[in-house]
Amino acid sequence: MKQPEITVFMAAYNQEKYIEKSINSILEQSFSDFELVIVNDGSTDDTVAIVESFSDDRIRLMHNAGNRGLIFTRNRLLDIARGKYIAILDADDIAYHDRLKHQYQFLRKNPDVVLCGGHANIIDEHNRATGAQLRVPVDNTVNMFMLFGNPFVNSTTMFRTESFKAIGGYQEYEISEDYDLFIRMSNGQKVANLDETLIDYRVHSNNTSALHLAIRLENEQRIISSLRSMMGVSVDEFSLKIHFELFSWHLNKDHLTNYANLLSELKLANRISKTYDSNRFERFLFDKWCAILLSDQVNGLYLKWYFNPALFSLSYFNLKKMRKALKNSIKNVF
Repeated sequence: MKQPEITVFMAAYNQEKYIEKSINSILEQSFSDFELVIVNDGSTDDTVAIVESFSDDRIRLMHNAGNRGLIFTRNRLLDIARGKYIAILDADDIAYHDRLKHQYQFLRKNPDVVLCGGHANIIDEHNRATGAQLRVPVDNTVNMFMLFGNPFVNSTTMFRTESFKAIGGYQEYEISEDYDLFIRMSNGQKVANLDETLIDYRVHSNNTSALHLAIRLENEQRIISSLRSMMGVSVDEFSLKIHFELFSWHLNKDHLTNYANLLSELKLANRISKTYDSNRFERFLFDKWCAILLSDQVNGLYLKWYFNPALFSLSYFNLKKMRKALKNSIKNVF
């Protein structure tokens, strides 16, 4: 059998309400050289019957011995993926018609990029567009963004199979295993996002991340701690708490000095570790600092903060932001 260019992977556990639309969105792709691998993780509803109702020979249905969980299920890709590239689509999301084509062409044209994703529109359990979107960074700071959040929508990702296998697949970070995978995949490698909307992302009461929020938060903190260690940054409890406030974007105006100190510490640590390009990283940190100051939770763009000597460089000067900082400072005085 000819090796397909892409393995589209779908983990399925009790998805009878949504999986038919998800499968159809792949079978109707403008790019057709793929296999659709669906792993049934011990479903007890009609998920399997719905998959078996399709007669397309590009579908490969496999079964776990019972309900083994998402990490085990996704790691079956280490053995069963036959494509040069792996595209992820959750069994309740819907891929846009040209999703595979655009990502395939991008990765072919950019052989140094190992992973790419894109934007998503949010739909509800009744397939209605909510008007909300999941927008991801699309510039050359995607890998830096990982210090403060997951820059990928999992169901939009496509990555090179050899890169996935080289790092041993997913690790035991339940609910956050994709975030951890992307970090490890980006270590010394290029990652990117297309400035395109690739899927409809479904939000409903049975979303895994919503059902297991506490576990996700715990594992995200573990991942951040690991990232900090990699860069040579301290991982004491208070500093990690401050970092996680930025990660979750639950800001506290009383912690502005702490946020500035954290960003400065990352800046200095990177100059030693050379994890990221220094010029781009330091501009990225200053932009993050401005985002903090301009946030509704802080609203603290004053001159003393804007011109913070540990983060500011004359090359970053923005007249519009400076004027706003000056205006706010004058208001604060009077």
